[in-house]
Amino acid sequence: MNSAGFIEVLENGLIPYTQHLNPSQRLMQDNDPKHSSKKVKERLEANKINWLKTPPESPDLNPIENLWHELKEYVRRVVQPQRKEELVKGIMDCWETVNRRKCSKYIGHVRKVVSKVIECNNGGPTG
Repeated sequence: MNSAGFIEVLENGLIPYTQHLNPSQRLMQDNDPKHSSKKVKERLEANKINWLKTPPESPDLNPIENLWHELKEYVRRVVQPQRKEELVKGIMDCWETVNRRKCSKYIGHVRKVVSKVIECNNGGPTG
Protein backbone atom coordinates (compact mmCIF):
# COMPACT_ATOMS: atom_id res chain seq x y z
CA MET A 1 0.00 0.00 0.00
CA ASN A 2 1.17 3.52 -0.74
CA SER A 3 -0.08 6.87 0.55
CA ALA A 4 -2.82 6.99 -2.12
CA GLY A 5 -4.10 3.63 -0.88
CA PHE A 6 -3.95 4.82 2.71
CA ILE A 7 -5.91 7.96 1.78
CA GLU A 8 -8.55 5.67 0.27
CA VAL A 9 -8.74 3.77 3.58
CA LEU A 10 -9.10 7.09 5.39
CA GLU A 11 -11.86 8.35 3.11
CA ASN A 12 -13.83 5.11 2.96
CA GLY A 13 -13.34 3.94 6.53
CA LEU A 14 -11.73 6.08 9.17
CA ILE A 15 -13.13 9.51 8.33
CA PRO A 16 -16.80 8.41 8.12
CA TYR A 17 -16.33 6.32 11.28
CA THR A 18 -14.81 9.15 13.31
CA GLN A 19 -17.68 11.47 12.44
CA HIS A 20 -19.69 9.42 14.95
CA LEU A 21 -17.08 9.50 17.71
CA ASN A 22 -16.22 11.94 20.42
CA PRO A 23 -14.00 14.63 18.85
CA SER A 24 -11.37 14.01 21.52
CA GLN A 25 -10.61 10.58 20.01
CA ARG A 26 -7.14 10.31 18.51
CA LEU A 27 -5.62 8.26 15.74
CA MET A 28 -2.45 6.35 16.62
CA GLN A 29 -0.21 5.40 13.73
CA ASP A 30 3.45 4.80 13.15
CA ASN A 31 5.77 6.90 11.00
CA ASP A 32 5.49 4.71 7.94
CA PRO A 33 5.88 6.99 4.90
CA LYS A 34 2.36 6.20 3.70
CA HIS A 35 1.00 7.42 7.05
CA SER A 36 3.09 10.56 7.25
CA SER A 37 3.02 11.91 3.70
CA LYS A 38 2.06 15.53 3.14
CA LYS A 39 -1.18 14.50 1.40
CA VAL A 40 -2.20 12.23 4.28
CA LYS A 41 -1.49 14.97 6.84
CA GLU A 42 -3.51 17.46 4.78
CA ARG A 43 -6.43 14.99 4.58
CA LEU A 44 -6.36 14.35 8.33
CA GLU A 45 -6.24 18.07 9.11
CA ALA A 46 -9.00 18.89 6.60
CA ASN A 47 -11.26 16.34 8.29
CA LYS A 48 -10.29 17.45 11.81
CA ILE A 49 -8.81 14.05 12.68
CA ASN A 50 -6.58 14.33 15.76
CA TRP A 51 -3.57 12.08 15.53
CA LEU A 52 -0.71 11.37 17.87
CA LYS A 53 2.55 12.41 16.32
CA THR A 54 5.13 9.84 17.41
CA PRO A 55 8.89 10.32 17.31
CA PRO A 56 10.58 8.69 14.32
CA GLU A 57 12.29 5.37 14.97
CA SER A 58 10.93 5.02 18.52
CA PRO A 59 8.81 1.86 18.48
CA ASP A 60 9.02 1.54 22.26
CA LEU A 61 7.05 4.80 22.51
CA ASN A 62 4.26 3.57 20.25
CA PRO A 63 1.78 1.21 21.95
CA ILE A 64 0.53 -0.13 18.62
CA GLU A 65 3.93 -1.77 18.08
CA ASN A 66 3.27 -4.08 21.05
CA LEU A 67 -0.05 -5.07 19.52
CA TRP A 68 1.56 -5.80 16.14
CA HIS A 69 4.18 -7.90 17.92
CA GLU A 70 1.47 -9.88 19.72
CA LEU A 71 -0.39 -10.45 16.45
CA LYS A 72 2.74 -11.64 14.63
CA GLU A 73 3.69 -13.99 17.48
CA TYR A 74 0.15 -15.40 17.66
CA VAL A 75 0.11 -16.10 13.94
CA ARG A 76 3.61 -17.60 14.01
CA ARG A 77 3.26 -19.75 17.15
CA VAL A 78 -0.44 -20.60 17.38
CA VAL A 79 -1.95 -20.35 13.91
CA GLN A 80 1.01 -21.48 11.79
CA PRO A 81 -1.03 -20.92 8.63
CA GLN A 82 -0.54 -22.99 5.52
CA ARG A 83 -3.20 -21.21 3.47
CA LYS A 84 -4.42 -17.65 3.11
CA GLU A 85 -7.75 -18.53 4.73
CA GLU A 86 -5.96 -19.83 7.84
CA LEU A 87 -3.91 -16.64 8.04
CA VAL A 88 -6.99 -14.43 7.76
CA LYS A 89 -8.88 -16.46 10.38
CA GLY A 90 -5.88 -16.36 12.73
CA ILE A 91 -5.59 -12.60 12.40
CA MET A 92 -9.31 -12.16 13.04
CA ASP A 93 -9.18 -14.50 16.07
CA CYS A 94 -6.29 -12.53 17.55
CA TRP A 95 -8.02 -9.22 16.79
CA GLU A 96 -11.09 -10.42 18.73
CA THR A 97 -8.93 -10.52 21.88
CA VAL A 98 -8.14 -6.80 21.67
CA ASN A 99 -10.14 -5.00 24.33
CA ARG A 100 -9.92 -1.92 26.51
CA ARG A 101 -7.91 -3.72 29.20
CA LYS A 102 -5.28 -4.90 26.72
CA CYS A 103 -4.99 -1.45 25.13
CA SER A 104 -4.63 0.12 28.58
CA LYS A 105 -1.85 -2.36 29.36
CA TYR A 106 0.11 -1.32 26.28
CA ILE A 107 -0.42 2.37 26.96
CA GLY A 108 0.61 1.83 30.58
CA HIS A 109 3.83 0.21 29.39
CA VAL A 110 4.67 3.32 27.37
CA ARG A 111 4.00 5.50 30.41
CA LYS A 112 6.43 3.39 32.45
CA VAL A 113 9.28 3.47 29.96
CA VAL A 114 9.08 6.98 28.53
CA SER A 115 11.21 8.66 31.20
CA LYS A 116 13.81 5.87 31.02
CA VAL A 117 13.96 6.11 27.24
CA ILE A 118 14.49 9.85 27.36
CA GLU A 119 17.17 9.47 30.03
CA CYS A 120 19.04 6.66 28.25
CA ASN A 121 18.96 8.30 24.84
CA ASN A 122 19.48 11.92 25.79
CA GLY A 123 16.05 12.67 24.37
CA GLY A 124 16.86 11.18 20.94
CA PRO A 125 15.25 8.40 18.91
CA THR A 126 15.50 4.85 20.19
CA GLY A 127 15.52 2.88 16.93
